[in-house]
Amino acid sequence: MNPTSGDPVDTITEAEATGEIADLYTEIRAGLGVPVVNLIWRHLAVIPGGLPWAWNSVKPLYETGAIASEAEALRSGITISPGRGLSSDAINVIGLSPDDTARIIMVLDSYKRSNAMNLLSLSALYARLDGRQNVDATRVGQSNPGKAVEGQMPKLLSLDEMSADTRQVVLALNEFGARTAIMPSMYRHLAHWPGFLALLHVYLATIDADGRLEAMMQQILSDAAAKAEHLGGALAEPETELSADSEARVRQALENFIDGPLVKMVAIVACIRAAM
Repeated sequence: MNPTSGDPVDTITEAEATGEIADLYTEIRAGLGVPVVNLIWRHLAVIPGGLPWAWNSVKPLYETGAIASEAEALRSGITISPGRGLSSDAINVIGLSPDDTARIIMVLDSYKRSNAMNLLSLSALYARLDGRQNVDATRVGQSNPGKAVEGQMPKLLSLDEMSADTRQVVLALNEFGARTAIMPSMYRHLAHWPGFLALLHVYLATIDADGRLEAMMQQILSDAAAKAEHLGGALAEPETELSADSEARVRQALENFIDGPLVKMVAIVACIRAAM
């Protein structure tokens, strides 16, 4: 992990990035249309050659807007039972100001947009590493990239920067959907509003306990794998090769994140936004 930032895996944070890594982070934020560099990219940055190799491979998907279009289709295909607990009345009761609510929605929408795109593009990249790329896949054309999420993300709090009660709620939230090895950054961004996290805990406990959350994740993984084969034909050929060690580390990182925080948060954020 990164002891400075509190990230659950080794990373180069946005503040720490310099030179080529900083330039790539700027490209990634612009390419995804969000005000944050997601954890998977920050983690790939510590692998020698990993970030430029991975980002330059998938960049055409973002430049054409194809990944945004496919991500929207992925989200639209999720069967969601939104349930109750995140109504405007419930949010008002915990004392959030309109500005608080707007910032929370900005955080949620940033991850809603980026996680689905990252899940698809990195699934396509993983399939190529794994020798499962469909070489006959139709190359995707230009598509509407959709509306970017604008704003400034709240500070990404480490667990040590949270109150004891807030920290316990964040840890408990990470248990929903299993796949607990890598804590999603979103909960740490939202830790500035403990009352909202408490509402999330009550809401997510229900859809986790009755199996709906796991069913959604399995559906998303299946749909993402199918879409990844289609997208694989549009990946760029890397200009440089990774060393055997770096390739193994990139492969492991993709495996850990795809059936980990990426699929988990695609499902969870979709449910949260549907319930609000």
